[in-house]
Amino acid sequence: MATKYIVDNLSGQTINGDITINGNLSVTGTTTGSLATYKALLTQLGFQSGTNLSSFNEGLLIGQTYTITNYVSGDDFSNIANVTSGTVNTTGCQFIATGEVPTNWNNGSTLETDGNLVVTVLENNLGYDINWVDDSAGLYFGFNSVTGALYNSFNRNSTFVLTGTYLPIFGPYILDIFSAPVTFNEKDDSVIIAVFDPNTSSFISDNLFYFPVEIQVLQNTDTSPVIISGTTTSFPFNNVSIDLTCGNTLIETIYTPGGVIVNNISEVVSVLNSDSNTNILGVFSEDGSGGIVLTMSTNLQMQLCADSTLTFYVFND
Repeated sequence: MATKYIVDNLSGQTINGDITINGNLSVTGTTTGSLATYKALLTQLGFQSGTNLSSFNEGLLIGQTYTITNYVSGDDFSNIANVTSGTVNTTGCQFIATGEVPTNWNNGSTLETDGNLVVTVLENNLGYDINWVDDSAGLYFGFNSVTGALYNSFNRNSTFVLTGTYLPIFGPYILDIFSAPVTFNEKDDSVIIAVFDPNTSSFISDNLFYFPVEIQVLQNTDTSPVIISGTTTSFPFNNVSIDLTCGNTLIETIYTPGGVIVNNISEVVSVLNSDSNTNILGVFSEDGSGGIVLTMSTNLQMQLCADSTLTFYVFND
């Protein structure tokens, strides 16, 4: 293999393939990528009801919501609860458990929980939160909390999902945990955790118990602005929507709530810049000749369309 050289002071050089460096390496300028990490514990045990701690696996989950469905005098839950409705130590009180053991629970008061997914975030420097959605069938989807399910939020070539092992408290099960960017959709818009029982060949719900997940995302940190060209349909219209296209491929359609009649480019720009579904893309403006452009950060443009030209089309849907 021929030796590859970097020519001193020559801009725009690209080396394809491996490079071996003998000696010291000094790098100046702006790096284009960084590894950001998200670590969390996911817990979902499904509906539970009982009159003592043994009914709840000897502990109340931090962050889980509990209801006192039948209070018996003498029991005391006041030390464990962040109350969301009602009064502590009364029937009907709802509280979020703080992880402590109740001061007294010997008289048979009944607690109940619906078993919603609880996410305890341990570390997050992604620059956004992850919203987790449970479809009640053992599948858990994580979305970018800022952009939602936007194309390539978790590109499968730059997102790495690591999971630990855990012992399910209901069983006996032999469980397989699949965790990765979604690969059965055309968009890399979410991270999936799937709990699967190979004995029954089915997904199973309510079997996460402080399940650890670590997501590492190789991010482009270049926020310098780039101008994206757009076109629009004829006026007037009232359901403003955007198609994003990478080369000749439609990659995303984003909708506004609609209902606002637009008669010209200025009014379209106003709608797009004020709506949270579209202003996450950047700042829209008139191009000075009756057209429309979008000023977007380089890293978002690369996320949406790394290998071709990103354009957009505003239309009435």
